[in-house]
Amino acid sequence: MRQHATPREATPSSPLAAAALAALFVLAGWLGVVGTGAPPAAGHDAPATAFSAARAMDTLSRILGDEAPHPTGSAANAAVRDRMVAELQALGLEPEVRSRFSCSASVCATVDNVLARIPGARPDGALLLSAHYDSVPASPGASDDGAGVAAILETARALLAGPPLARDTWLLLNDGEELGLLGARAFAREPEFARIAHVVNLEARGTTGPSLLIETQPGNEAVARLAGRALPHPAGSSLEYEIYKTLPNDTDFTIYRREGLAGLNFAWAEGAARYHTPLDDLAHLDPRSLQHHGGHALALARAFADTGTTASADTDAVFVALPGGRTLAWPVAWSAVLLAVGLLGWLAWTWRLHRAGALRVPGLLGAAALTVVSLGALVLLGLVLHAVLRHMGAMPAAWTAQGGLLVACFAALAVAALVPAARAIRRACGEAALAVAAVLPFALIATAATGWMPGAAHLGLLPLLAAVLPAQLAPRHATASAGLGATVAVLLYSPYIVGSHDAIGHEGLVATPLLAGVALLPLLPSLVRSARAGGALTVAAAVAVLALAVAALSRPPFDAHVPRQVNLLHVDDGEDARVFVSPRAVLPVEFRHEASLGEGYGPMLPWGASAIPGPEAPRLPSPLVHAEVAEAGPGHRHVRLRVQSARDARETVLVVPGSVDPAGMRVNGMALDPPLRSAGAPAWRQVRVVGREPDGVLFEFDLPVGETTLYAFDRDSGLAPELDPVRRSRDAIGVPVGDGDASLAFRRVEIR
Repeated sequence: MRQHATPREATPSSPLAAAALAALFVLAGWLGVVGTGAPPAAGHDAPATAFSAARAMDTLSRILGDEAPHPTGSAANAAVRDRMVAELQALGLEPEVRSRFSCSASVCATVDNVLARIPGARPDGALLLSAHYDSVPASPGASDDGAGVAAILETARALLAGPPLARDTWLLLNDGEELGLLGARAFAREPEFARIAHVVNLEARGTTGPSLLIETQPGNEAVARLAGRALPHPAGSSLEYEIYKTLPNDTDFTIYRREGLAGLNFAWAEGAARYHTPLDDLAHLDPRSLQHHGGHALALARAFADTGTTASADTDAVFVALPGGRTLAWPVAWSAVLLAVGLLGWLAWTWRLHRAGALRVPGLLGAAALTVVSLGALVLLGLVLHAVLRHMGAMPAAWTAQGGLLVACFAALAVAALVPAARAIRRACGEAALAVAAVLPFALIATAATGWMPGAAHLGLLPLLAAVLPAQLAPRHATASAGLGATVAVLLYSPYIVGSHDAIGHEGLVATPLLAGVALLPLLPSLVRSARAGGALTVAAAVAVLALAVAALSRPPFDAHVPRQVNLLHVDDGEDARVFVSPRAVLPVEFRHEASLGEGYGPMLPWGASAIPGPEAPRLPSPLVHAEVAEAGPGHRHVRLRVQSARDARETVLVVPGSVDPAGMRVNGMALDPPLRSAGAPAWRQVRVVGREPDGVLFEFDLPVGETTLYAFDRDSGLAPELDPVRRSRDAIGVPVGDGDASLAFRRVEIR
C-alpha cells in the first residue's frame, strides 16, 4: 500500500531568532501605543512663536475662573464669554460677540458666538479655528471644550508673534454646542462663513489621551496629505473616520462639513468616565493632550495659509499615523492594486513552499479552516468572559476603575486560546501551513475593507505585504516572514487593543481578544516550535486571565478618578412631587437607605422615561400654557401654544406626538433645522428652548386629528434647598453627569 509523504519542514527558526521576533513584536506594540501619543507639554519658556501648554493652561484657568459649570444661557456662561473677549483684546484682536437665536431639529436657544480675525495677506480661502466654550450643566468643561478654547487662544498668540500669514485666520469660540451644535449652525449663516475654505475643529470626549484626527470629509486626500506633511505629532488614521461615520455622534465639524468646508476634526477620548462630570476640571486635564491639540492647530494654521483656495479633492485617502511623526497615506484607488499584489504574493509564497515540499494543499486548507475557526472560538470566548464578569459585577457602568485590568485580561485571553490552537494546527497540518494560514486573516481583512470600509484597508494590507514580500526572497523561512507580518500588525492594532475600553466602554472589551489574536497569530509559528515553550506560554496566559479577572472583581468599580454617575431629579407631575435617581446605576446600599429610594425602576415621565423612585419632594408650580387651535386642512389642526415657566426656569419644553411633522414646527417664529441623519418617527418628540423667557415660548405646529394629548414642562438646574439631605446622601464618588441634578415640573395639555 502506497503511503503519502509527509511535508518537509520549512527552514527551522532558531530559538534566538524566535526570541528576536518576539522581542520585536513587543517593541512594535509598545511603539504603537506610545509612538503616536501626546507629546511632552511645553513650558512657559517655549519660544514666542511656539505653542506652550503651560501658557494655555494659565489662559484656561483665567477663563474658567471658579470652574463653575457654564451651560448656555447661564450667568456663568456669560462670565466665561466676557473673559474670553478680554483675552482676545489683550492679544490685540478685535473680537465681536454675535447673539443669534438658533435651532437644531429639537433644541433652540440664543447663543453668543465670539468671533475674531487674524489678518493675513488675503481674505479669501481663510482658515477657521473652532471650539465651543459652553459646558453641560454638570461639568466645568475644562477639557470639553475649554481646552479647545485655550488651544485656539494660545495658537493665536503664537501666530501673532510670527510673520503675517498669507491668508486670514478666523477664530470662532462658539456657544450652544452641547445643546445641538447651535453656535456652529448660527455661524454658518454669517457673512464671514463664505470666506472660509478650511476648518480645524478641536473637541474632547474625556480628559486625557492623544489628540486624534477623528474626522475629515468626503474627498479628503488633499487634506490628509497636507496634515501628514504639517503635523509634528500626527495621531489617528482613516479608520477613526470610518468608525466615526457609523456612530450617532456629532460635533461642530458636522455642520461645517455639511456646509461644504474641508478640514480636520481632532479630539481625545481617554478618561471618558470623567466626561461631562464635575471631574472634567483643570486638575484632571492632561497638559500633554492640550499640547497635542495646540500643536495641531498651530501647524495647520501655517500650512493652510500656504495652500491654494481649497485643499479639497475628488478622492479619499487611506492614511495612518506612524511612530516618529510620520504619516503613511495613499489614494483609496491604490488599495485594490496593493491588495492584488498582496494576494498574488501570498499565492506565490504558497506555491513555492508547495514546490519545495514544505507544504501540501490539503494541509494548507486544513490550517486555513482551523485558523478561522480558532478566531471564531476566540470571539465566543471573549463574549462568554464578558458576560461572566459583568454578571459577577465587574462592569456596572460603561467605564469603571478596573478598565486597565480588564483590557489586560481580555488581551491575555487571546494568548491563552490561540497558543494551544496553533500547536494543534502545527501538529496536524505542518509548520509552513500554519505560517501561511496565519497571514490569511490579513488578506480577508484587506479584501473586506477595500470593498466596504476603504479607510480601514491599511489594517489588512500593511501586515499582509510585510509578510508576503519578504517571503518571496526566502520562502522557506515561513515563520520569520509571518512574524514580520505580526510585527507590523501589532504596531497598527495596539492602540485599538489598549483603547477599546476607553473608546466604547466595557462593550469594547469584546473586540479586544480578536484584535490581539489577529495581530498575534502570525507570530505563533515561531513560538510553538518547542512543545515546552508553547505549554508554558499557555499556562502563563491562562493564569494571567484568571488573576486579572479576580483582581478586576476585587477592585471597587468606582473611585475618586472614575466616579459613579448619579443624577437626582426633582419631578412634579402637577399632582405630587418626588425625587428620582437617574441614570440606571449600581447604587450603594447606604445611599439607597439614606435617600429613601425604592427598589427597581418606576415611571418618571408619562412619555416614557423611567428611573429609581425616591422620597416625596416639595411641590413646584406647573408651567402656564395658553393654546389657540385653528383648522389647518384635512386631517390636521394648526396649534399655537405659548408655554411660560411660572418659576423662571432655564428651559421650556414641549412634548408632542411623534406624528407631528417637525418640518412644520416653529419656535418663536423660527423653523427647526432639519435633522442631521434620518430616523424613524419616535412615539414622542421633545422641542426644548434653553434660556429664561419671561414672556414664554410660542410653539406653532400642525397636529393630526385624533392626537389630543401634549405635555409641557420647565426645567432648571440644581435641587431645592429642602432636598439637601438627599443630595448629601450621595456618596463621595457619586457625581452628577450631563444635564446633572435638576428640577422639572410638567403638565398635561389636552387639545380639543
